[in-house]
Amino acid sequence: MKNSMYWGAFVLGLAVIAWVALGYVGGSPLALLMTLLIGVVYLAGAFELKRFNQATASLSQALASIPDGLPTLDSWILTFHPSLHNAVRLRVEGERVGLPAPSVTPYLVGLLVLLGMLGTFLGMVVTLNGAVLALESTTDLQTIRASLAAPVKGLGVAFGTSVAGVAASALLGLMSTLCRRERLQVSQMLDSRIATVLRGFSLAHQRQETFKALQMQAQALPGVVDKLHGMMEQMERHSQQLGERLLASQESHHREARVIYAELAASVDASLQAQPDGKRPDCRRYHSPGGGGDHVRHCAGDGHFVSEARQHGRGAARRCLGPLRALGECSLRDLDMCVGAARADRRCIEQRAEADPHRPYGHL
Repeated sequence: MKNSMYWGAFVLGLAVIAWVALGYVGGSPLALLMTLLIGVVYLAGAFELKRFNQATASLSQALASIPDGLPTLDSWILTFHPSLHNAVRLRVEGERVGLPAPSVTPYLVGLLVLLGMLGTFLGMVVTLNGAVLALESTTDLQTIRASLAAPVKGLGVAFGTSVAGVAASALLGLMSTLCRRERLQVSQMLDSRIATVLRGFSLAHQRQETFKALQMQAQALPGVVDKLHGMMEQMERHSQQLGERLLASQESHHREARVIYAELAASVDASLQAQPDGKRPDCRRYHSPGGGGDHVRHCAGDGHFVSEARQHGRGAARRCLGPLRALGECSLRDLDMCVGAARADRRCIEQRAEADPHRPYGHL
């Protein structure tokens, strides 16, 4: 219905202009020229309205075929006329801007009326000039009447340009009104889509979503603080448990070291006291750098074995018993070295006892 009215108005205006132009053919070249100029202006306005109507139709089709779950706004904007891209983008984002309207057609509507009046005025000037010449050329009444007949007839024809201009202006204005009305309806459809399908791309909606996210974070923050507090308490309990286990392990290690050094000292004293003074070989001990004990490297028969063995044995006992008084101050590394040295002394004495079972070294 709208398209039929648009094309009907266009055809009617073009027919009026052609009818007026045909009336001036062979009669008034100036009026014919003005009528043809009116026709050119009318066609220019109709061409602009045609492009305007095509852009409106493309936007209407794009609004009717918006896909579900539109990923980006740019991919949808590219589906309609480029002249509407910026305006539609701003409108979707929340800016209250209007869609573009015809820019030249409103001026052309008024120009058509002015051109028709200009043709009429030019025709009147020509007619009046002819009447003046007729009146000045003769004084005979019949001759004057015959001379005025032609200018008056031309005056009636000159008003035809005004008819063409006014008719073309009215019909072009009607076509512009129809196009604007259709654009207004499409704008209303765009607003309805912005409120529903395209709402996710508006800046106001994005601000609301950001505010909601901040509110959710603010509500979840106390829970996060409570969880962090619980984790800190759990870590504190775990650290306390580890400290207790470490202290228990150190105490167990200390007890084991005390028992080993006590057994070593008792065994050395028993073996030294059980040997006769004149039958013990010479036993030379090489001290380890750590100071944890003496390692028995070589034993040979000598008369001084008793005194030297007693001195070395008692020295080893003093060196072994000395750290026991400071066990509370030594670290785990020093205790390990002491235990290792004590075990090495013990293995050395056992090896010597196995090598010469007839010599009473004592049993550890």
